[in-house]
Amino acid sequence: MPAHVILSAERIRLDANPGSKDEAIRQAAQLLVDTGAIAPAYVESMLRREGEAETYLGDGIAIPHGQRNDRNLIHSTAISVLQVPKGVDWGEDKARLVVAIAAQGDEHIEVLRRLTEVLGDSALAERLATTRDPGLILRTLDPDAAPAATAPAMPPAGSLEASGEGFSIGVQAPGAAGLHARPARALAGIAKRYDAAIEIRHGDRRADAKSMISLLQLGAGANAQLTVTARGPQAAEALEAVRAGFVAGLGEGDDDHAPADRAPEATAPVAEEGAIAGLPASPGVAIGVIFRHRSESAGYAETAADPAAERAALDGALVEAKAELRQVAADMTTRIGAKHAAIFGAHEEFLDDPELLAEARMRIEKGASAPAAWDGATASRAEALVALGDPLLAERANDLKDVSRRVLRRLTGASGDPDISVPLPERAVVVAEDLTPSETAGLDPMRVVGLVTAAGGPTAHTAILARALGIPAIVAAGPSVMALPDGTPVIVDGDRGLLRPDPDAAQLAAAEKAIASGRDRAAAAKAAAFRPAVTRDGHRVEVAANCRKPEEAVEAVAAGAEGTGLVRSEFLFDDRAEPPTEDEQFEIYRKLAEGFGGLPVVLRTLDAGGDKPLRFVRHPAEANPFLGLRGLRLCLANPELFRPQIRAALRAAKHGDIRIMLPMVDGLADLRAAKALIEEERRALVAPPVEVGIMVEVPAAAVMADQLAAEADFFSIGTNDLTQYTLAVDRLHPTLGARSDALDPAVLRLIDMTVKAAHARGRWVGVCGNMAADPVAAPILVGLGVDELSVSIPNVAALKAQIRGLSRNEAERLARTALNCATAAEVRALPVAREMAHAA
Repeated sequence: MPAHVILSAERIRLDANPGSKDEAIRQAAQLLVDTGAIAPAYVESMLRREGEAETYLGDGIAIPHGQRNDRNLIHSTAISVLQVPKGVDWGEDKARLVVAIAAQGDEHIEVLRRLTEVLGDSALAERLATTRDPGLILRTLDPDAAPAATAPAMPPAGSLEASGEGFSIGVQAPGAAGLHARPARALAGIAKRYDAAIEIRHGDRRADAKSMISLLQLGAGANAQLTVTARGPQAAEALEAVRAGFVAGLGEGDDDHAPADRAPEATAPVAEEGAIAGLPASPGVAIGVIFRHRSESAGYAETAADPAAERAALDGALVEAKAELRQVAADMTTRIGAKHAAIFGAHEEFLDDPELLAEARMRIEKGASAPAAWDGATASRAEALVALGDPLLAERANDLKDVSRRVLRRLTGASGDPDISVPLPERAVVVAEDLTPSETAGLDPMRVVGLVTAAGGPTAHTAILARALGIPAIVAAGPSVMALPDGTPVIVDGDRGLLRPDPDAAQLAAAEKAIASGRDRAAAAKAAAFRPAVTRDGHRVEVAANCRKPEEAVEAVAAGAEGTGLVRSEFLFDDRAEPPTEDEQFEIYRKLAEGFGGLPVVLRTLDAGGDKPLRFVRHPAEANPFLGLRGLRLCLANPELFRPQIRAALRAAKHGDIRIMLPMVDGLADLRAAKALIEEERRALVAPPVEVGIMVEVPAAAVMADQLAAEADFFSIGTNDLTQYTLAVDRLHPTLGARSDALDPAVLRLIDMTVKAAHARGRWVGVCGNMAADPVAAPILVGLGVDELSVSIPNVAALKAQIRGLSRNEAERLARTALNCATAAEVRALPVAREMAHAA
């Protein structure tokens, strides 16, 4: 028998009837003895292992295996299958397929991967447990060992065919890049909704449609012809949904590769004397000093004696990592927009990948510690992506490594996000072998002027984030960059992909001239940014900045912001074992108030809970956290959190114009309860009154705006959540996210209703979501009568310039037209909307 054959017909026994679990293990193991795979003594090792680990997988499948220190009794990696149609007691369950494993290395992983596909497919599990054909078991678990057969012809695109293997359709890979991360995530999201096993075939490669990683490993490029097969109770419905997803493009839109988001043209590096050549990844020129960053590997024990404890540790780390990723996505949405923040939504999909989780758990059952199992499983998947030879897929391997490190930090006790948080020199140029997206997201553009990586590519998520953050960057510069000592003066030319160490006076002068030219343009914009945003016909709109930390106050004012329309206070509470003290919060709020020099500071109280949990707040798990205990609801339920924040804000109000804004208000009851608490604390402090407003981000608040306006001092419309709740679409949903457009007329009508109700009571209305920075949406908001727009700091000057180019009367006519459109697409297609988008 060839050594590479792991499962064969000789190792499959049908219709067995063992009297006990031990007897079943002995019979399955004897098949391995009889075919020369193991020594007889390994049978006893399997029985001893049963006392240490749970080997029942589910759906009637058990996987007994031996102890790690008995591997010397294994002659060759092999698997046997004992079919027990009537079942045999396996703890509290019944096993009908006993798959005995003898593994010297990882050669059996592919068989185990296919075994996990059976889990959840009760129809297939039943067929395997009752079939009279050993070939069915062999073909299902180890197709490479089965007799060669001609691959079935691919069904015509769109046709639904029934066969012995289930239903099949033919489809074509979408977009210009094929089945890459975004469409793979979308496809996995569709597949997971159905009780069916769904397989995608591309040539001789197969993938589980519910596994994003498995789909990426297909290597299906643009226009690749694919066959989709489904088995199970909802097979037909699943294929119809999959077909519809492919027809719709699986989340790929016409603007997904818009020029602004594309990498600079990746030409071959052109060396210049004394310079290190790489690929341009983010435009711009910078002068700074080298700061070398090296990612630290977490240490851990390779083995563990308690698989149940390791499984629990892994499950807990996965939950915490998901919560972190949602918070990172929220932060990055504020900083650079939802489109780029969706990168971290794809990271969350990795954490739910069924094949990855199954492999990690199987490694735990074989004696690995949770960190070793997770690290090994993710490393093997990342290596497989790199081995495909596709640069785009190799870059997705970097994303997988990023996710792996995030979970490992939780498993090993390390804390915090993977940001480059050590003290950085002034004007730092961060040099690294490569950076993960999470590390790039943690860069502070106020201190980091350039980024250079030895590896990576211009289409990697790291490069995309660098462009969004406005940091000049070079990738693929080679290992020599890591030899540059810290503190080395350099010029980063992100336009040409050149790094020049130790530049001479002439080179510095040329770089400074290029920087000065850009600075002159920025200075002109800055000078204009201090002019108020007044339309051509004399209507003024305030433009503020969204901020997170006190350090951003000076930057916001310098950019022309007329205050801050949103301070997200969550940064004080995140990633802590206990809440911040009142004094700690007071110091931060005081610095914000003083930094804005008397301009309005709208402080949103803690918006956590539900999908954004806090480590120090315990409340029952919720089936739908978006509709649960979050925002103001959480604060009212936990006054020990709410009162110190309110006291800190009231104390800080003596140092500036602080206004308190309450998130997730759905009606008068919560507003009144919060105002009563605020007034109680104000009286106790003998503090002056402050304005108390609300976020309008649920439809109920918009519908009841007339009543809320009687008791709230101002409204700020959070268009991100308002759109999500109005349209019942998660803006990060893999396939429906494109529908989450704030220009949908349903959302516009709620905004219109809110503004009219507020103005009737003399209240002002702001918008602080991504919509305010949308060049098409801004004129419509002006036309609807919104008084203030709050955007990210880099967008302030451009928005003010755009408003100065508008006519209020024309904007009002545009708004009325938009309210009567049927879809967001119709609104965006309005010629006058396009014209006003370029009013500046």
